[in-house]
Amino acid sequence: MAEVSTSSNLVSFTKDDAIKLISAALQGGALKLPFAASFPERIIESNEGEIFKPFLRKENVTIKEVVDGKVMDQFVIPARADGLYLLSLLAVLTEGISKDALADLGLTAATE
Repeated sequence: MAEVSTSSNLVSFTKDDAIKLISAALQGGALKLPFAASFPERIIESNEGEIFKPFLRKENVTIKEVVDGKVMDQFVIPARADGLYLLSLLAVLTEGISKDALADLGLTAATE
């Protein structure tokens, strides 16, 4: 799975192994999509008659309009953000972690 690299990065995954790791973490609930999770929370926390502040639109809409699918473009924004999150995670896993970054993580964890 994880390979010790002879380059400047200590540990990295093959692309297939990184994808398997991400998939397993998503399926097992250990990894959450942060933006998709926060969007429904905003809807759930609001009452039906309340105004919903869209991400990019200037006009406000009601929660009912969001739930009825009248502003579907608002669902694309968190989905794209989560896609970038997953691509970034894949890049980090496949590129590996350098000795310096690993040391910084250890120092950060030790001070918390």
